[in-house]
Amino acid sequence: MDAPGSPEAGAELGWAIHGAAHGPMGMAAMSSESMAHAMQTVARYTPVRNRMFNYRFVRDAQHASLELTDRLDFGEYGGFLRYATLHAIFNIFRDVADEQALSQSVLYLPWPRSSKVKELPQAVWSTQYRSDVLAIRFPAEMAEHRLDTADAEVHRRICSAGDEELTRLAGSVGAKVRHLFHRSQPNWPSLVEMAQTLGLSRRTLVRRLEGEDLSYQYLLDETRNELACWYLRHSGDPLNVIAEKVGFSDQGNFTRGFRRWQGLAPSEYRLCFKADASPDQDAQY
Repeated sequence: MDAPGSPEAGAELGWAIHGAAHGPMGMAAMSSESMAHAMQTVARYTPVRNRMFNYRFVRDAQHASLELTDRLDFGEYGGFLRYATLHAIFNIFRDVADEQALSQSVLYLPWPRSSKVKELPQAVWSTQYRSDVLAIRFPAEMAEHRLDTADAEVHRRICSAGDEELTRLAGSVGAKVRHLFHRSQPNWPSLVEMAQTLGLSRRTLVRRLEGEDLSYQYLLDETRNELACWYLRHSGDPLNVIAEKVGFSDQGNFTRGFRRWQGLAPSEYRLCFKADASPDQDAQY
């Protein structure tokens, strides 16, 4: 509750989150070959656990950096969340780096230093305020040193699971089509328009949906069915109005389509829910 007025408290929260608390992503980073490899791993798999930020690994001749940029509008909680996330991720590197590497690392914070910030007494790293980016940085040469915790086989297995999770989070083609249908109701896009929106050819979209045991028409019918059922249960709109909202040209086509989906007419479906309503519910509403 105090986060907006005490953003520096986010640093204390971040320091309290041990590197191992990051789950498979933390383990994948710790089993990486080098610090640079660990930073790449964090940039790739942190979105599995924390999608508030975009994570980018940047390497040049002098430095290896992990940069964070906002994905969301945090409003007054921004300072707290940035403090907390950066320091929590830095704990992963603290767990695998020796003191020499830590002594050359720098935390970059794009705001002025606050007198309320409590630096850890054992801190050997540097913190630079008023920077251009929110980032963690190591010297390039130091970032390439092999980590004592490196384990190629463990890293491979964890990253394989992480890749599967990233694929799931990205959503299947069917999930993307469903999302676009819900956004466009009741002006349903055609198959060609849907393919164009997804950056695919018509044939590719059909093939990918078939690979998920789906079809464009099935997903369209599913969306219209769900929408029609919601209106019939939760609104008093007449059937011709609901037909228009669901995208049918007239009430007759809507009734035939709904009967095909549900096995009964829209009016019968609505009566089922009215019959289930208790007298107390009717009196309340």
